[in-house]
Amino acid sequence: MRTTGPLPLPEFDLDFDVSLSPHLPTARRESIDWAGRVGFYDALPELGGQQLWTRADNVGFDFALCSAGLDPDATETALTLSAEWLTWGTWGDDYFPAVFRPTETVAAMEAAKACNARLAQFLPLDLEDMPEPLNPLERALADLWPRTAGPMSTSARRMFKAAVESMTESWLWELANHIQRRVPDPVDYLEMRRRTFGSDMTITLSKIARGGAVPDEIFRTSTMRGIENAAQDYGCLINDVFSYQKEIQYEGELHNLVLVVESFFDCDRDTAAGVVSDLMRARMRQFQRLVSEELPVLFEHHRLDSAARAGITDYIGELQDWIAGILLWHRETSRYRPENLRHPHAAAGPAAAAAATAAAPATTPPPVRPAVPRGPTGFGTSAARRFAGSDSVRST
Repeated sequence: MRTTGPLPLPEFDLDFDVSLSPHLPTARRESIDWAGRVGFYDALPELGGQQLWTRADNVGFDFALCSAGLDPDATETALTLSAEWLTWGTWGDDYFPAVFRPTETVAAMEAAKACNARLAQFLPLDLEDMPEPLNPLERALADLWPRTAGPMSTSARRMFKAAVESMTESWLWELANHIQRRVPDPVDYLEMRRRTFGSDMTITLSKIARGGAVPDEIFRTSTMRGIENAAQDYGCLINDVFSYQKEIQYEGELHNLVLVVESFFDCDRDTAAGVVSDLMRARMRQFQRLVSEELPVLFEHHRLDSAARAGITDYIGELQDWIAGILLWHRETSRYRPENLRHPHAAAGPAAAAAATAAAPATTPPPVRPAVPRGPTGFGTSAARRFAGSDSVRST
């Protein structure tokens, strides 16, 4: 860890505005109370009896504000659910490095894999046969999964399950890098960042929502993949520039693009920040160009009917809401303000591994990959935005 001070923020060249859901006050109140019910404010044995978050922390984080910008048209119920998913993803993202620090490398990774294997058991396609939750991370997921996946078709549940698992497995990739003391290279980092940020999960949910009107093969075209990747990268990098001081100075994090550029090009912080700012502008220009120039060509080439065109147009609007909502939240949340930053809990080392092992089932857990593969594979914090009917899901 090194003293960095706040990182000067770049100019954010968005040509679309943020809108907020009128249900924000309800989502704030209910999601903060929900976090208390599932145990996010409890003292944790894994942390020597300390809390990972307090209620005041969560009030200041204000995940409901993010949800209200991500999906301004959400119903009251859907907005609250979205805020709860964002809360769960971020609590889990904080939990893994706090508990499974690589002090004892083998013990830390084995305990983290056991924890991740347990999480998969709380995503049953039949919505049944869940084990008894043993900690707040499991208890929250056991509550969120049936409420979100219940209205989905089996195929949609399968897609959503894979996307959630993609995000949680990416936490293992981050842990593996810490154990190896490895700062990833820029391409490796950007590809995995979409998973660690929960981008893949939210994009999957939006695709499910549009599946009835938009053929699946359209989402696989280079135009649509380019639009999605540009939007996701811009949102992820918003997080990296706002979180730089918190992650580098206070947490000793390795997964921030400014640090990645510093390491890869052997340059100073301000030079690296300029490179990241340039990349953000380039990704936004690419997003805008693909939407304005290549999307009309895609419509004509595939001879899409009016329903499919309207579905894609709405989907592009959701991506714009996603970017604008993320920027607003980072500007307003207490999570990255210098006056609120503090060093995280000391690593529990063997005690954490012992606690995780004790929480694991007596039988051998299902096998998991030892770490998320490096290199290209494809926006926690992460959340379901809206669902209605058995085959209709909209999320962020």
